[in-house]
Amino acid sequence: MLRPIPLLDLAFLWIDRPETPANVGALLLFDPPAGQDPTRLARQAVRAYRSKPPTPPFDSIPDLPTLGLPRWRRADRVDLRRHVLLDKLDPPGNLEQLHRHVARLHERLLDRSRPLFEVHLIHGLASGQFAMYLKSHHANWDGRYAMERVFGNLPREPGAIAPAFFAVPDPGAVVEHSGGVIADGLRALLARAAGFKELLASLSARARATLDAQHGAGNRPFAGPHTRLNDPVAPERSFATFELPLEAMRRVGRAAGGTLNDVALTVADAGIGRYLADLGERPAEPIVAMCPVSMRDPGDHEATTKSATYFVPLGAPRAGAAARLHQVVAATRAAKDEFRGRSLAAMQDYAMLAFGLWLASSTLGLGAVTRPVINFVLSNVGAIDGPRYLGCSRLAAAYPVSMLADPTGLNITTMTLDGRMHFGIVANAAAVDAVRISQACTKAFEDLSRAMARAARTGALPRAGSPQALVLRKAPLRKPSRTRRMPDSQRS
Repeated sequence: MLRPIPLLDLAFLWIDRPETPANVGALLLFDPPAGQDPTRLARQAVRAYRSKPPTPPFDSIPDLPTLGLPRWRRADRVDLRRHVLLDKLDPPGNLEQLHRHVARLHERLLDRSRPLFEVHLIHGLASGQFAMYLKSHHANWDGRYAMERVFGNLPREPGAIAPAFFAVPDPGAVVEHSGGVIADGLRALLARAAGFKELLASLSARARATLDAQHGAGNRPFAGPHTRLNDPVAPERSFATFELPLEAMRRVGRAAGGTLNDVALTVADAGIGRYLADLGERPAEPIVAMCPVSMRDPGDHEATTKSATYFVPLGAPRAGAAARLHQVVAATRAAKDEFRGRSLAAMQDYAMLAFGLWLASSTLGLGAVTRPVINFVLSNVGAIDGPRYLGCSRLAAAYPVSMLADPTGLNITTMTLDGRMHFGIVANAAAVDAVRISQACTKAFEDLSRAMARAARTGALPRAGSPQALVLRKAPLRKPSRTRRMPDSQRS
């Protein structure tokens, strides 16, 4: 049984190499019941997960023939002992060790001769918890579909261990074909061509409008400065996490007429700026974030990637905390307004065209004179509503673990659980320290909360684009230094 590989998923397979594995997944922490041994519970989960065979799309491998259309082919045999593994942290088993261990697991390529997923149950944590790290290939799922497969199947009450995400019966997720692969591929190409035609007309109209504008608005790829975030991505990863209280984020966002995502972007922008400034590398211009947004309709469970991408210029480098938030709110509104009414194909083509232009310039050796298409990625994959359990153990935290690909060495992805937004940071360890960025982001939110509360008391909230929100000084860029890789954790 065969099914075609859509163009965007094929792109993820194409960039999948040792430096940039296209792995996306999550780190989950579980609280065992009082008196229960977390090691025993982790072993139980391994046995349960190995007992159920995978279902589509996790029973398939990519078939990329020299001649013919790329397609997914069902694997002849799946040995779950090679997909579901038990790991142990050495003492003391702290959070820093867990982060390093997940970074080492995440940076490894998935074996294309087997279905593209892994699950690691991790014990030995000093907290008394146990963890689950899971990953699959981005060609198998996007963030929203992953949320539904992983968390939608964790029961809301303690009980028996439910089947793993890769073994969930989901007949609506994949449509298989025995003889219609070529026809489906041609239909997909025609839809893509129509989207590209729509995109060219839109870009032409925007180019004419921009000639009369003093400042660019909306989506602005290639508008950010060169920073260490754009150093070539090496194989090693740095990983860190942090959390913010959801209600406090909402209060801050409402004060500026913004969303939770606007607050998350502002925190990331300020945290990255603080991190670079501490290294003596504060950029002279606003950095640009790539923000993937799910385009799935309710009830859409197709196993593929369905997301659009915004390219958002963020706050001025020396803007105050409140002014920065207003600048980000204005920028995200303009980017969304520009894409309003476009088809999914056109929005995906926009991103592929931007990255194609960047790749062409890099291939021609123009990377030193061409601005990076983006500086970093920030995405929100959604919320987990209510409690979730793995057997009798309650889900305590869930952090996305996303992928990196040139030209950016930083990806920040969020999800919401139990009234808190959980941030997972994946970074290019050769140039960027995810731990220091997580610390800087936490401090940035504290500063933002105080600034917005103070501005509300005094009635001094600045409008985006007002004189108070303008950058007053610029600092020169400095050559990035290198960070040293941290030692690996041991795996049993």
